[in-house]
Amino acid sequence: MHIPPASWLQPPEQQDSSEQDSAVTLLSNDRRAPDRKDFFIRARELLFKNQDAFSTLTRKSTGDQVPLRLAYFRKFWEGLDNMAYYWDDSLDDYRPPEVEADDTSDGTATSPKQDSGAIGQETRTETKTDWIAKMSSGFGSPDESEPRKKAKTEAASDQTMADSARTNGFGGSIAAQTVAITPSRVLPSRVAPSRFPNPINMEPQEKPADMSNGSYRGYRIGNGAEMPDQYRVDCVRAFVEPVAWAFGVTLAQHRRPPVLMLEHVRFPVRMSSVAWRGSQDRMKARQGWMEGPVLGVQCRPDVNFGASGNIEAESNLDAVRELGGLLLLAQERSREGRTERLAGEGKWWTTKERWGGGPGGEVEDIATPSQTSGTEPASNAQEGPVHRNVDGSRVRRRPTPAQIWKVVKPGNPLWDPKVVYEAIGKDTGSEWDDVFMVSSLNHHVSLLKLHVHSAYLDYIMYGKLPDDQPLDPGWCNPQLQRTRWFDLFNVDDRTEAMRGLWGVISYLMRAKDGGQEDTVMGGS
Repeated sequence: MHIPPASWLQPPEQQDSSEQDSAVTLLSNDRRAPDRKDFFIRARELLFKNQDAFSTLTRKSTGDQVPLRLAYFRKFWEGLDNMAYYWDDSLDDYRPPEVEADDTSDGTATSPKQDSGAIGQETRTETKTDWIAKMSSGFGSPDESEPRKKAKTEAASDQTMADSARTNGFGGSIAAQTVAITPSRVLPSRVAPSRFPNPINMEPQEKPADMSNGSYRGYRIGNGAEMPDQYRVDCVRAFVEPVAWAFGVTLAQHRRPPVLMLEHVRFPVRMSSVAWRGSQDRMKARQGWMEGPVLGVQCRPDVNFGASGNIEAESNLDAVRELGGLLLLAQERSREGRTERLAGEGKWWTTKERWGGGPGGEVEDIATPSQTSGTEPASNAQEGPVHRNVDGSRVRRRPTPAQIWKVVKPGNPLWDPKVVYEAIGKDTGSEWDDVFMVSSLNHHVSLLKLHVHSAYLDYIMYGKLPDDQPLDPGWCNPQLQRTRWFDLFNVDDRTEAMRGLWGVISYLMRAKDGGQEDTVMGGS
């Protein structure tokens, strides 16, 4: 079993030390397999409370709390802190506007209208003054014991404050009493728009209450749809990296556009990052050579599921995006021992010269005579001075558009020349491959596993059935499994996700002569 048990979340000193004398296990890259101690020193950083970790990042003490030590997952906590300003609704506090007294009721109580108006105005003034004083005293963090990194304020002039106060219905005397510092966290509360469009024949509904004069106190500065997508990518990547580094695996993006080959069609696939095994040759490692891929990381910015009214169709579309990423990784892993076949390689339109190779034509007529004259002898170096750059090098002559048009060659390569493609973790002699990917939506992650046959990959890539029918009748039925969604803001969920990720990478990076154990995936 490669997934660490739940007891590994406890300090090793409190458990039996029977594992210390066990034999050292090597990985496929000849590195020592990480043990329980390596797992715990990383997992304990995920057991911290969110507010304590955020306070450590800002270097602000919270009472008697000792500053936490964030080493392996420090970038993860920084990314989670950025996401908290859009997704952490644990301390949301929407305060509606205070209901004002009715002027007509005050007017009927007393006979003089001017006196009643003055009394009503004075009452509203006192009410607004108390409300502003209450809000001013509550400015800052909702919980003073939990400081935030982005708690910033903006200065406002007296005139600006007076104009804003008059706009909200306050008098000039109230504007003079307001504080000149307005925290950016106190924002007007907004009414969330309807997720489903209203039909034409729907009966008119009541007008929603005006919340423009209300206020919001909490951590968020916007909703989840307003969060930059890079925040999610950085957070999930920083969550996977400490686990991958323990096994000698690094994360890097594709250096060539990731496209899924479906016969003659190339589909672009979203792939945020990929885990690669480093080369054991030091010279190749310095030159940027990588091996793999091991697994992929896909983060998607979709947040408005159900906006079209068909949640099932949108869910299926999102599953297709995940399946496309898994098939892309499977195709890259199946390139082991193969050479790339360029588009149009060996065809006549990539070998024969255009129009027989003769001079002239519409393209060459556009160029200047000096560029198109084929009979004019080439310029000799002795006839004139050679133009050189400031550093003394020769000026590089760029080909003309006519010369570029005359060149015929196959399509551009899609394989990375500095990647040794290998199905890392695949059983030797087996036609089935297990492909893993970390999928992320909103502030959740899930682990996916695709069990696919090599003949199926050749079929979708070249559009031809295998000449020799595979013995396994299920070769044309890939199997997809996934875990539940783990919330990164929840301590139990993120530690459970780390255990699963640790087990997946441990299974893929096992030695070739290791056992035939499989990784247990929850759900299907």
